[in-house]
Amino acid sequence: AQAQAPAAPPAAEAQEQTQRRPRLTQDDFNRLVDARVAAIKAGLKLTGDQERLWDPVETAIRNAANQRYARMTQFRENRDQRRSADFMQRFEQRSTMQAERAQTSAAIATALRPLWDTFSDDQKRIAPRLVRQALNDGPGWQERRGRGGRHGHHGRRAEMMRHHGPMGPASLQQ
Repeated sequence: AQAQAPAAPPAAEAQEQTQRRPRLTQDDFNRLVDARVAAIKAGLKLTGDQERLWDPVETAIRNAANQRYARMTQFRENRDQRRSADFMQRFEQRSTMQAERAQTSAAIATALRPLWDTFSDDQKRIAPRLVRQALNDGPGWQERRGRGGRHGHHGRRAEMMRHHGPMGPASLQQ
């Protein structure tokens, strides 16, 4: 009988898997963005008049994607610095990131509004799903990042708070 090597601990397995899977290059990322932009446009089935309003939307989506890639790269490069940061440093970094994301969302909303105003009911029904997926904010993205669902790891509680307030459904019965 052959002796089997001891099983690698989970952290070692994750590190080994990361080493086997090459990092996403800027070119790879751009190709994925191209595919997402094409998917949105195909899914919307734009009319000729709507096509003229598409360019600013596409530009805003591509700018958001480039910012996301830059954040991803910076995140990797600053890993050790983040680990040694105290609570206030992490809190301030998070605040900055949220402000940047808000600006990006506002830019996309501004670019999308003129096109949105021309959409049929069918286009308005499908557009939110297409755009969310393109901005990497659709169903499934947080699972890939290990956050456990659309609303993060505190998803059910956040969902309950949003719909029922701090006391839950019982507070509605008073």
